[in-house]
Amino acid sequence: MAQRIKHNTPRSGNTVKRKAPANNRSVNGGAVKRNDRARTQQVREPRRTTTRPSPKRNNNVNRRTTTRRNTNVNVNVNVRVNKNVRVNHHGGRRYYNGHRGYYPYRYHRYQPYRWGPSWHPVGFFVRTLAATAIIISINNQRYHYHQGVYYVQGSGGYTVVDPPTNIVVNTLPEGFEKITLNGDEYYYFGGAFYVKEGSDYRVVDAPDGAVVTYIPEGAEEEMVDDEYFVIYNYTYYRPISQGGKNMYQVVVMETI
Repeated sequence: MAQRIKHNTPRSGNTVKRKAPANNRSVNGGAVKRNDRARTQQVREPRRTTTRPSPKRNNNVNRRTTTRRNTNVNVNVNVRVNKNVRVNHHGGRRYYNGHRGYYPYRYHRYQPYRWGPSWHPVGFFVRTLAATAIIISINNQRYHYHQGVYYVQGSGGYTVVDPPTNIVVNTLPEGFEKITLNGDEYYYFGGAFYVKEGSDYRVVDAPDGAVVTYIPEGAEEEMVDDEYFVIYNYTYYRPISQGGKNMYQVVVMETI
């Protein structure tokens, strides 16, 4: 009597290709999708759902060459490991906003921020300025100031630059943050810190321990001692959570 041979049905995972990430890169170092291979969208059988590990903290990824893309603002953020600096804990006995030392580290992705249509990031070029822009000079350099943004004049127009330390302006635009730190008051806008002097505002270095809500476009992420920091205008910011809201705290580094 003839016997019917039972064949094992091949698993769907061996015949149906998983959809590769949009950037053609493997999250866990596996195979990368090739554009010359046949597409599998015409397969009608249902696909098996698979839970992949989160790529946020994958120790198998080389952080020196990793590029993070923020799809909300379409900007690349390069992450590199810095072994030449470490957190300066000498100020740990001071109280920052009611707490001793720095706030606990809490990773969250850097989200570049813009302070309205009149604000522009460093390097932005315009051919003309608003009639309300004022001219300020410091250290034999003339700056044009308008709505919290500093420009220097060049060939054919004006380029946005970092606010120079100790420059004094008479107004700050709406949207600034007021920060109380160890009994002192600071004002923060567009990545710059100010102290009030009479009716004017003077740019100062970022105060150690100050907490801000936003960091401008143009910052970079850097890993120090297995923690991520956001660097803007030579200032290190530690991602933290305060009152359930993602924020950043100024952290002073020291050279090793």
